[in-house]
Amino acid sequence: MNETNNGTVLIVDDTPTNLEVLQEVLANANYEVLVAIDGESAIEQVNYARPDIILLDVMMPGLDGFETCRRLKDNPETNSIPVIFMTALSETSDKVRGFETGAVDYITKPFQHSEVLARVRTQITLSSLQKGLERQVQHRTEQLEKLNALYRKFLPDQFLRFLNKQDFTQIQLGEHVEMEMTVFFADIHGWTTLSEKWDANQNFQFVVDYFSLVGPVIREKNGFIDQYYGDGIMALFPTSPDDAIRAAIGIQNVIHEESQRENPVIPPIRVGFGMHTGELMLGIVGESERMQPAVVSDNVNLASRMEGLTRLYGANVIISEATLNKIVDPSQFRTRYLDSVKVKGRHSRVSVFEVYEGDLPEIMSRKDQTKPDFENGINLYHRREFSEASVAFNRVLRANSEDRAARIYLERCARFMVDGVPDDWDGVESIDHK
Repeated sequence: MNETNNGTVLIVDDTPTNLEVLQEVLANANYEVLVAIDGESAIEQVNYARPDIILLDVMMPGLDGFETCRRLKDNPETNSIPVIFMTALSETSDKVRGFETGAVDYITKPFQHSEVLARVRTQITLSSLQKGLERQVQHRTEQLEKLNALYRKFLPDQFLRFLNKQDFTQIQLGEHVEMEMTVFFADIHGWTTLSEKWDANQNFQFVVDYFSLVGPVIREKNGFIDQYYGDGIMALFPTSPDDAIRAAIGIQNVIHEESQRENPVIPPIRVGFGMHTGELMLGIVGESERMQPAVVSDNVNLASRMEGLTRLYGANVIISEATLNKIVDPSQFRTRYLDSVKVKGRHSRVSVFEVYEGDLPEIMSRKDQTKPDFENGINLYHRREFSEASVAFNRVLRANSEDRAARIYLERCARFMVDGVPDDWDGVESIDHK
């Protein structure tokens, strides 16, 4: 098509004289002209030579103009091509039928050259404007989809669903919902020491690489990340604690597998996981010019304290008794009772448990082997039979010298045997640090 071409017109007419006249008129007006002598050949031709408009005779042998137009409009590839009927029919019903099949205009025979050119020019212009508008709408839709996808990275879909919203434009400051969830914290042990070896860029890249490994595991186990903080993650699991525990186990496996690679993305690290299950308020906080999703509940703080205890007891995963009691299938996880504690900022006691299902196989085996002695030692400890308890904990340490929880109990027994037991001692340990 040259620079002066005004468009391509397909003329469909079984009368050679009409074809010649229209072809000459349109060609002189700088239109490229295609011709077809019946409906079947017109339908075939538009599949490989797409015109900008079709001038279609109504009265033709075989497929008439109405049926030809209907078939063109039924085809998604050709239904946007404007069709102008050419006819000597003057009945209103015939014109209505033509419009109902999808025609955009009529030209009445005998032809008036100026009318033909005016109607063809008008419909090509309208079609071009419509296509341009459709392209703008499609472009805008694609932009909105990209924008929505970007916003979902800052505001998880689950947040929207819980607030009963279709998209982020519907959220309002202060909207919230109360529900039970398992709050999940993960934090790298020894991060400060590790980060001192790197410059700022290396530290940042490590965090990005680490989150890229663990984020997909959390989503796969039906959780979603509420926030990142430094090297830590806070995630929420709305279904059951089983998913949260599986996520912790999965992350440990991913980190171990990565450390075995020839060129690992991150160096070998140890991550502590803490979980607590309870009611929380999930909603939108902030002020009119700055809002963000948030979870508000003392249960969030308690989950964070569970993660903090992993350093004290040398455990990878620590859960509260509330989380343990909500596990759908406890038999799938190796667990053991650790302690009864009062954590910082909380007055009531909390029983805490270790999940060692995701430990290295040899560690799991040792904890399985020593679990009877460990539990017996704790029972003796709470009965103030510290000498007998010490014997049990020593047996644990002989089989598993890295069992920090057993060593903590052994040290407590020794202290009570030397210094005596306070009158108000109830076996609950107060933990003042995070």
